[in-house]
Amino acid sequence: MITRHFRGYVAPSRHRKSRHGFTLVEALIGLFVLVLITGAIFAQLNQVQKASSSEASKLDLTQQAREFADQIVRDIHMAGYPGPSMYAPGLAISSPLVAAGLARVSPTEILMEGDVETSGTVYSVDIQYVAQDPNDANCPCIRRSEVAKASADPLAQPHTTDTNYTEVDNVMPPGTGAGESGEDLFTFFDKNGNQVPVVGGVDISTPAGQTTINSIRTVKINLNMLSPTIDPATRLPQRIALAVTGHLNEY
Repeated sequence: MITRHFRGYVAPSRHRKSRHGFTLVEALIGLFVLVLITGAIFAQLNQVQKASSSEASKLDLTQQAREFADQIVRDIHMAGYPGPSMYAPGLAISSPLVAAGLARVSPTEILMEGDVETSGTVYSVDIQYVAQDPNDANCPCIRRSEVAKASADPLAQPHTTDTNYTEVDNVMPPGTGAGESGEDLFTFFDKNGNQVPVVGGVDISTPAGQTTINSIRTVKINLNMLSPTIDPATRLPQRIALAVTGHLNEY
């Protein structure tokens, strides 16, 4: 037998496996894709969080507006109770036992008298729009002031010295001008549903004013507010609009 030897030659192994890893470029591409996906997920989570916060703020404002509007409606229901005809002999309208009902009305204010707490005490209630207040950063706002009626004319009740009031904040300026809500805060209607004009305001100090106020049977309250939270979709403050009506009873 002839045996041949070849120097420098090694037969390949049948069991050797090829081995290799990721290159730097492939690793960077994979990392880039991962960052994009993670960024998209966190962006969506951020949008959901903003939307949730915005809706919560809108819900709070809506609830606040509803409670305030319901209070005004209750006041209007009790305006004029108890009236002079309930006493014998009749009492003067300046008596603290008598409620004058509506005393002054305008597109931005209602001054009325009535037993609004159903406690047997007559109160003077003033509800008005406040455009600005240097001591209150939340205005424009709507304030409701309530004081026990003093022995004085309904138009001379001590609201100017009353520091206790409730208010609705972040109110849009009422009116139809630029930057305004597009409607008055208060609109008034007679028994036939016709609007009673009160431009500039009327009160019971004159016969004409008394006649106008006596014709009012229904009051519509239009609340328009802007949420301090920005809507993530529109990038604008959310607007909350609420309209309710109150009917005056005849006492």
